[in-house]
Amino acid sequence: MDQSEYNIENLLLNESFINYCYGFNASDVEYWEDKLQNGGELARNIEEAREMCLLLAIKVSSAEKQVQLEKLKKDIEQAGDFQPEKTNVIVKVKQLWIWASIAASFLLLTTIYVAKYKTGYTAASVMYSAITNSNYHLTAQTDFNHRKTVVLPDGSTVIMNGSSTLKIAADFNISNRHVLLSGEAFFLVKKNHAKPFVVFTDKTATTALGTSFKVQSYPGEASGKVMLTTGKVRVESTKTNTIDDVILTPGQQAVLTNNKAEFVKSGFNEILIQNWLNRKLVFSNSDLDDITIKFKDIYGINIIATNVSPDKVMFTGQFNGRNPMEVLDAISFTNHFTYKQTGNTITLIF
Repeated sequence: MDQSEYNIENLLLNESFINYCYGFNASDVEYWEDKLQNGGELARNIEEAREMCLLLAIKVSSAEKQVQLEKLKKDIEQAGDFQPEKTNVIVKVKQLWIWASIAASFLLLTTIYVAKYKTGYTAASVMYSAITNSNYHLTAQTDFNHRKTVVLPDGSTVIMNGSSTLKIAADFNISNRHVLLSGEAFFLVKKNHAKPFVVFTDKTATTALGTSFKVQSYPGEASGKVMLTTGKVRVESTKTNTIDDVILTPGQQAVLTNNKAEFVKSGFNEILIQNWLNRKLVFSNSDLDDITIKFKDIYGINIIATNVSPDKVMFTGQFNGRNPMEVLDAISFTNHFTYKQTGNTITLIF
């Protein structure tokens, strides 16, 4: 492969590179490890392509791999037989046509080499249904308005928000790196391509090889959210295997709402993650709706107010590292209300 062709798409279609990703051939592994030593854009492409390759391999079953392999072989043969005229326009058409075929197939092609070594993909919903108190044990929990930082046996770090619990699999860091979250937490995952890191909640399963992301899924709430800051993750539903999973890149989030047939994928302002980590709230002529959203995002707290219009509350101010009661005291003083707390819900009383 020519140096100029070491882009991510071509790497994912290169047999030698696939062998390197899964350690199938010692000479291929040595070749690509040597390429990594060059650093720069080439090394970045190799790392990103490898991570994508391994993430995709976890998803696809052996039967699907074989079907797509045969389809891709046929497409490539047809592309090889195509003889365009020597004009720039037609050459570009040929290139687009070939890449359209590749784009539809490369996701599955990257995993065909592991078909001989893996028994097949297990849906996240199946794995989640197998979680019990005997095969997962409690590692940490937080009370209302309390945060905790936990370092797991593999070196990964978890920053837990209030009213959250974290359990890890009994064989964590031995045969897997699976955890169970109820509530909200930010994960800084140590790289380990051999053992993907999976965060299960009652709504989603997030798979990473080494990255950082935030997961939110409080019990009883209608939706769950995953926000990615670095690397790549795959997000699946733990409720059913009929919902297509999504791959996130930095600055993207996926939201799954109960009774919905798909994830909603969108971008987000990454400063929101920094504000969450620092417990920073910025209000600028914020009404009750805006205040409610920010309390939910930063503290994981639900605010309920009855018999009051959202625009009847207005507040401007900035808070860094303050607990929610201090913030509410300031807002309530200028807007003349009291409040009471029940669990992770605060009711405003006017």
